[in-house]
Amino acid sequence: MQTSVMMSDLTWDEYQRRIEQEDAIVLLPVGALEQHGYHLPLGVDWMMSTYMARRTAENVGGIVVPPITFGYRSQIRTGGGPDRCGTVNLDGMTLINLVKDVLKEIVRHGARKVAVVDGHFENRFYLDEACFLAIRELEYAGITDARILKMLYAEYIKPETLEKVYAGKPYPGLDLEHAGILETAMMLYCHPEHVDMSRIADEDLPNFPPYDMFPGHQDWVPESGCLSPGHAATAEIGKLLVEEFVDLVTASLKKEFR
Repeated sequence: MQTSVMMSDLTWDEYQRRIEQEDAIVLLPVGALEQHGYHLPLGVDWMMSTYMARRTAENVGGIVVPPITFGYRSQIRTGGGPDRCGTVNLDGMTLINLVKDVLKEIVRHGARKVAVVDGHFENRFYLDEACFLAIRELEYAGITDARILKMLYAEYIKPETLEKVYAGKPYPGLDLEHAGILETAMMLYCHPEHVDMSRIADEDLPNFPPYDMFPGHQDWVPESGCLSPGHAATAEIGKLLVEEFVDLVTASLKKEFR
């Protein structure tokens, strides 16, 4: 029987043995708890980042830390905004300090190869800062051999994959793919029991201006909270995307750490 790659399944001494004897890469999934329309659950972002981390850990000899399930504040033009029921928003400094502290603890455990796998578009620069501060504080403490890789698992999509997914229609961009084809298809492949395709709303696409307002104008966002339609999503499309992203994260970690 294959031993689990999930840290929470391990005893402390087995976790320690893998770090010390197997030079395990420790992966930290970070997501969000955020509305994803009527047809997807609130946990899409952390569920998918955890899935990607687990699959990657199986490929590279890794261990997956329990996910950080809350993320930086949802934005109107990328996530439907911070005001929807169920969306839990962290201030930027809260997320930075939370991730920084977890990273420093992972290094204290003995890990020197650490990966942060992001599943929430708005987290990007706050995770950059958390990784930077963690390395700086570790160096101040005399630990100079720790390295952290941080990436959005969907950072790059092959043009030929986009052609298959959108069947010649324009790709709206990752910022507008909130609860659209990509996330819906991946959830159909990985967690189909949490998807209700019958509840995808028929709505006009948002027409956002090239600026933000504070407080935000919630009426810029379609009623469902989706920023692009997910009707064309299938489990087959989800498999194509997920396997490509797993390969991308795996290749990135192997390049830097193996």
